[in-house]
Amino acid sequence: MTIQNIEDELSVQVYEYHARLALCNRDMAELNLCLTKLHCLYGNKRNGGHHGEFAAYVILLSAIQDKNTELMSKLGRLSSDLKQQEAVKHAKEVAHSIQTGNYASFFKLYKVAPNLNGYLMCLCFEKMRFEGLKCMAKAYATKIPVKYVSKILGFAAVDGSVDWLKSHGAVLSSFENGEMALLPKDSTALVSTPVVAADGIRAFQAH
Repeated sequence: MTIQNIEDELSVQVYEYHARLALCNRDMAELNLCLTKLHCLYGNKRNGGHHGEFAAYVILLSAIQDKNTELMSKLGRLSSDLKQQEAVKHAKEVAHSIQTGNYASFFKLYKVAPNLNGYLMCLCFEKMRFEGLKCMAKAYATKIPVKYVSKILGFAAVDGSVDWLKSHGAVLSSFENGEMALLPKDSTALVSTPVVAADGIRAFQAH
């Protein structure tokens, strides 16, 4: 369609479809190409389309990639109408939670993510969970129920959070009733995040 120089409502629908498909498949290169083309197509209001939905994806991508200058520029160019759309407002709140390291807010927003916002937020799970673990390890003086940690860090099940906590150096124990607990003070100096070494083998890096 680009070669044929067709830029109409059908073109918008096709690019939106392929952008969603790329997003679901985590094909960031294809997604960026589609978003760039859609930005041009949305310039002609007669083409219609779901401008708010895709503006939200652009905002989220900038936030996830820590492109704060680019993010501020994109937010500044949004029309008043776009700023009022739910997907855009949600994306702005998510971007703020990422910038400020507010992991609790981030995972609450994930639960109410509109459209495919949640798919992009998944790309930031590791970063926000690690931020949350570091904060809890420093802030709490006594045992923290793993069930609570799991909920705050957006895990679907406690078992998944236990594996993740152990892989990041957290020290676990249990309460008298047998419920698993995180030992924050013992974990503070040991908490680490997996990094990929030059040879592609996972290693751990203390923070």
